[in-house]
Amino acid sequence: MIIIIPANKKTPVLQSVQHGLQILQLFTIEKPVWGITEIANALQIHKSTVSRLIADLLVEGFLQKEGHKYSLGFSLLSISGVITSHLEIHRESKDILKKLVSDLEESAHIAILEGKEITYVHKIECADPVSLLSSIGKKNPVTCTSAGKVLLAFKPNDKIESIMAEGLPRMGPNSITSPEQLKGQLSQIKQQGFSICIDEMHENVVSIAAPVRDYTSEVVAAVSVVGTRERIHHTKINGFTERIIGAANEISMKLGFIPDKEWTLD
Repeated sequence: MIIIIPANKKTPVLQSVQHGLQILQLFTIEKPVWGITEIANALQIHKSTVSRLIADLLVEGFLQKEGHKYSLGFSLLSISGVITSHLEIHRESKDILKKLVSDLEESAHIAILEGKEITYVHKIECADPVSLLSSIGKKNPVTCTSAGKVLLAFKPNDKIESIMAEGLPRMGPNSITSPEQLKGQLSQIKQQGFSICIDEMHENVVSIAAPVRDYTSEVVAAVSVVGTRERIHHTKINGFTERIIGAANEISMKLGFIPDKEWTLD
């Protein structure tokens, strides 16, 4: 049975979420500290409701207490840092991806890890794109894609174990469903600095990815190029891989990463 909620009626949960967001939006550079009575008066909400919502926001770190008043907490700083990072990656990768697509004549992506999936945050298509259903914002399983494996390979073991514990999906005919085989492959990817997937996400599809690092040397994204086996055949893979690693390193350096000799292309 489908329950339709009229647009002019909100459930208590939705109303609480709305009020919580309205509280956060009150905090500005001009007025960074608010009291419960001030918030209640500004939003025309009962003080007991404001008090309860503030208690929840304190627990989650979205607000912090300053005497008898409140200011924004560090959880919001963390979220804003993620947004800023993604915007910076998008901005710094744009021209480099265009050059990569021009050189290789295949579509290129920037992907990030979100939970047990990857999300494409940037894509530039080639002149003759292959219909692979990849688009900005689309999510794919982390263990079936070259970008996903690159991102996962540089994560702590507990993160890798938690993802494997949820099961390894079979997508293309070569999808890896053995945890031990995947762990071995991730170890190799971390050592060599790139990933190649053939027929793992889709049949007859090759994807090659390399890691993007920020100024802390953390892997924050992956550059990937995707095409058919006919277009990225075995004689081209080495050349493609070298070019993709080069593009990923260029983006990394724009994000402040200082490469060691092993990361510098000749």
